[in-house]
Amino acid sequence: MTLTQDIYYCSEFKKSYETYYNFSIPLDINIDIKNNEKIKFKLIDFSIMNSMLTVSSTHKNNQFKIKYLNVDYFITIPDGSYTATSLRDTINTILTAGSRPLAFNYNKSTNKYYIVVSNGIIAGNLFFYPLNCASLFGYNKTSYELIYPNEYYSETFANMLPYSKIVLVSDIVFDTNSQNNFINKYSANSGTGDIICWLPRDIPLFSTINYFNTSNREIEISNKNIKNINFSIMNEYQEYILDAPNSYIHFQLITYDNTNWYKRFYKLLYDISYYLLSLYFKK
Repeated sequence: MTLTQDIYYCSEFKKSYETYYNFSIPLDINIDIKNNEKIKFKLIDFSIMNSMLTVSSTHKNNQFKIKYLNVDYFITIPDGSYTATSLRDTINTILTAGSRPLAFNYNKSTNKYYIVVSNGIIAGNLFFYPLNCASLFGYNKTSYELIYPNEYYSETFANMLPYSKIVLVSDIVFDTNSQNNFINKYSANSGTGDIICWLPRDIPLFSTINYFNTSNREIEISNKNIKNINFSIMNEYQEYILDAPNSYIHFQLITYDNTNWYKRFYKLLYDISYYLLSLYFKK
């Protein structure tokens, strides 16, 4: 007999000491797996809004330096979710307020930033240091000497995403082998995975990131007693997404009888062979 339990959960109902990126879902009925039973986990759907910050002190991509007339000016970008153009405008507002003789521009067709310099800036007067904004802006060098009237394009593309994957992981133990381990509860070569799904983040800001189990993937798990399941929301760098918003999850726990499956299998083979032999001798 197969028993399927559907669990719907919104992380808004997490416990007060939990977070949106690490929460536990209690089950109304404790699941005890008997010796003759197996259990599968099946994620039906998962959704989360793409409201996570693109620039922040947490991501360490929020500061660069300008050296003007031998004085260092550290520019800190306010934490926020930016598009390439809104980031350009924010930086230029800061530079203008500080009377710094340069401005950022953005070329949409090439997805590159470039710096323009104010009239009168000569060699040795002005330098730009990308610091931890290098990948954000696409500048590869550690420093740039800026001279009017040159324009200084980034070498690579602007990258507004400090990470590209939303990864849903869990503390359930898989029966199937997997070459991934995102939570440090296993040794590096244990072969036990805990990734439930991962989703690309490269969608418009403040739209919903959705996962639907269109392949009907089911995961056999070895847990024998389940009272609750802990979920974490991480990125591909094994970091918790600390500013993750509320999320929604729907999954199934499927318990089924696994008694003497091999006997039933061999009985089926016997029946097939008997049928084929009977056909042969009827000729």
